[in-house]
Amino acid sequence: MKNKQNIPGFRSIRNRILFFSILVTMIPSLGMGWFWYDLSHKATTEKVEKNLVNAAEIAERETNLWFKERNYDLRVFANSFVVLDNLKQYLAANEDKIPNEATSSSSSYLRVISTYLTLIRNQFTNYQRLLVLDSEGQILAASDTSDKNRPVALPENWKSQIDKSPFFTGEAYFIEGEPSPMIVVGVPVFLEQSSTQLGFFVMEVRLQGLLPHLKAALSGMTTGTVILLNREGRSLLSTASPENHTETTSTSVQGVDLFSNPHHLHDFIDDRNVRVVGLATAFTDLPMGLLITENYDSVFAGLMQARDQIVLITFFLTILIGSTATLIASQIIIPLKSLTNGVLRVADGDLDVSVAIHRNDELGIVTGMFNQMVCRLKENQVALEQLATTDPLTGLANRKQIMADLATNFANYRRYRSEFSILMIDIDYFKSINDTHGHLAGDSVLIQLARILKDSLRIVDSAGRYGGEEFFVILGKTDIHEGLQTAERIRQAVDQHIFTWKELSLHITISVGLTGVTEEDKDGISMIGRADNALYAAKEAGRNRIFLASDNASISSHVDQDEPE
Repeated sequence: MKNKQNIPGFRSIRNRILFFSILVTMIPSLGMGWFWYDLSHKATTEKVEKNLVNAAEIAERETNLWFKERNYDLRVFANSFVVLDNLKQYLAANEDKIPNEATSSSSSYLRVISTYLTLIRNQFTNYQRLLVLDSEGQILAASDTSDKNRPVALPENWKSQIDKSPFFTGEAYFIEGEPSPMIVVGVPVFLEQSSTQLGFFVMEVRLQGLLPHLKAALSGMTTGTVILLNREGRSLLSTASPENHTETTSTSVQGVDLFSNPHHLHDFIDDRNVRVVGLATAFTDLPMGLLITENYDSVFAGLMQARDQIVLITFFLTILIGSTATLIASQIIIPLKSLTNGVLRVADGDLDVSVAIHRNDELGIVTGMFNQMVCRLKENQVALEQLATTDPLTGLANRKQIMADLATNFANYRRYRSEFSILMIDIDYFKSINDTHGHLAGDSVLIQLARILKDSLRIVDSAGRYGGEEFFVILGKTDIHEGLQTAERIRQAVDQHIFTWKELSLHITISVGLTGVTEEDKDGISMIGRADNALYAAKEAGRNRIFLASDNASISSHVDQDEPE
């Protein structure tokens, strides 16, 4: 259908603008133009500074969190009984000073620790080496790598760091043949339930693992760069060149200057000879800092273009917009603002929008068409959601939706300890129905069974077609005993129902596998496996019955048609 409306004469916005454009003129306004430019420049600078400060805070928070995770790993590894027992035995053997025999025994303890360190190192690629040191910093055991005998780069104040905090952190450094910078992190090893210090557990960590966390701070910034610097201002990592982390030979003087005035925007030329704006921040507990930059031309491109246009336009403007133009502008802005707000709400996903039509002109036509468009979008969205989550034959949830419901119930169990049970239901001898009476008769049976399930379940329950003649039911807030009662009620309802197809009456029965959520379940898949095994056992036992799976290994009990509800 073709919608066409003619806007008569003066009521046309276009005609009004043309008419009043003849009456009014613009006066030169170079001073106002420069005032606008200066104001816009300050506003843009403040916005960029705010964005960079936010990015710096995110990067700093992510970096600190990353180091906390490494410290947590250290404490876990250091408190392993493999490290504690063998290190204790090694020190005890050395204290006894038994010649030859004690030396051989103590070496075996260190070999066990080295094997343990090698296993850990092979599982965590961000760790270059893991070492156990004695109280003086000498290597006792190390993970099996090509450079396991390389001296460990302990910071000069590592012992004083241990006195102040439960761990120490060294300066970042590079080693030959390794593109990622390294940093040493260590914790003391204490005898269990004692303050006796056995030594130190130390790891060399690749800082390259920080790159994804640094990049996360640049969300929404197209030309942003995060650079990790050491205390001298040398670049360690950069999101602009993640594949190349070779040591820089020169110190970034500008980077050091930025640290003297953190979180304040600076305009400078970076190492790539590109003009950027950026700010820096130093970590409180780590020997390094962050530099966040963004390309100057990209940030101020629109402003510089507008500045050039203002210089040109101000020579041709003659007078300010008069009161008549202001009136016209208000007549346009008011309905346009309503329409804009409606568009923004739709863009945010809100389709319950209806914009009032204020005028009978082009904006009025656009507003009316917009309302029609939103109405159609809402109808289409409802239809698509229905198609995406519903089985077209039975009207129950499809497999994707019922699995999503299972994941939701499992998450609620983990968080709120809200028990639930599941039923796997299969129609007995369904293939013979299709073979004897045709697939349309089978479809009718599926539809009628779906109706029985809907009538038997509560609002907190979910039912879906799992596949073919198999149905999947989630009983929310239901323990295994209540689930057994519900399953028996459904089985009896099916057994007593007369299924019809044209002039044909059919007696249909179902087999049911039942299980409830347990502490051992890691996800819903293990529950489905138990329920499926119980269903298979119910069919093997003669069908038209319920089997209850009590654990992952066996089927503990069942209810058949001869047992009371």
